[in-house]
Amino acid sequence: MKFTLGNQYLDGAVSLLRRMPLAGYQSMARSRFIRIFKEPVQALVDARQDLISEYSVLDDNGKPVIEGDHYKLRPDATAEYNEAYTKLMNEDAEIDKATYTAHMKDIQDVLKNCKLELSGDEATIYAALCDALDVFEEKEGK
Repeated sequence: MKFTLGNQYLDGAVSLLRRMPLAGYQSMARSRFIRIFKEPVQALVDARQDLISEYSVLDDNGKPVIEGDHYKLRPDATAEYNEAYTKLMNEDAEIDKATYTAHMKDIQDVLKNCKLELSGDEATIYAALCDALDVFEEKEGK
């Protein structure tokens, strides 16, 4: 299965998929689909941590300083950090993992038949996931 999805949607896509009430075969297809997100999510976590390490105030051990709930950025680096972070989050993750033959269709069906009421960020994530997987596009010859 090969598709691209914006970095900004990766974490939310996994959360959304986990929230869907599914049983049997559909639940198994979803679980397999979530597993293919493991590497792209970890790569994003690592990239964020690299940015934090590069632009934060560091303690005596070379670790980023945390103030309250946030990392303390160097005052001269805040704009650069924000620019780099925005660029990172706007990049697309290429997901290309071998699964089983009908996995794409199974996941498209799960998304097409989603019964959750969605709004806000969750609705945006759902739309991005559907776009990435061509859920609502009609194929020629069908």
